[in-house]
Amino acid sequence: MERASMSGTTRRLVGALLFMPIIALVAVSQPASQWLLMALAALMVLEFSSMLALPMALRAALLMDFVLFALPAPIFAGIETTAGMPLDLVILALAALVVGLIWAVTRNGLASFFIALVITCILATRGLLGVEGGNLVLLALAAAVASCDTAAYFVGRRIGGAKLAPAISPNKTRAGAIGGTIGAVAACLLISSGSWLSPVAAVAGGICLAVLAQAGDLVESALKRRVGVKDSSSLIPGHGGFLDRFDGYLLTLPAVYLYILAIQ
Repeated sequence: MERASMSGTTRRLVGALLFMPIIALVAVSQPASQWLLMALAALMVLEFSSMLALPMALRAALLMDFVLFALPAPIFAGIETTAGMPLDLVILALAALVVGLIWAVTRNGLASFFIALVITCILATRGLLGVEGGNLVLLALAAAVASCDTAAYFVGRRIGGAKLAPAISPNKTRAGAIGGTIGAVAACLLISSGSWLSPVAAVAGGICLAVLAQAGDLVESALKRRVGVKDSSSLIPGHGGFLDRFDGYLLTLPAVYLYILAIQ
């Protein structure tokens, strides 16, 4: 039992270390972060297509659409259609078309809902990276989500107890969810120290981010259970695929972007 636990921990640490170059890139260059988003969007849509065994023609169409969704903000802002229609409207129409196509091909409402969340997350990330200092906000969010995920994992393994959502993800526990919330709150308090954000606001933000991050995780777990796969892929040691690693951002990123827009 102890060996298995250490093995799982080691895999997670190795997977986390693989993300260090990505974190460094986001920290030092906002333009590079925007191009990185395009690469991640492509990888995630390929994993999604593979999970659902979509036809190759639809996979290619989805890939092109997702690259468009993730276009860097300066390029995105300067493009208008030949008919003079703002590209934002075209993007919304394409997003609706993608969701409709997934439903038409799979008849899987959960898959359609999930791809809608992924599109929203990508568009929110693109918007956030178009704001001055958006890459630093993204780093702060990554720290909070990673703290939530890590604390939930270790507290859940250590304490165990009642399951959080046994029909969706049997390994997740209520103790882990509470631990994850504490981890997110601690990260938000640390990040906000010395800033304009009050401790009360940091605690409230940490709780909200923890709830949204774990809800996103459960949505992806439900989809994987529906289609009968354990991980979205095996690209990242200890974490499965990119969808597995970034499911905590499906709801948190749009929420943070809306908050940034609200306070500007």
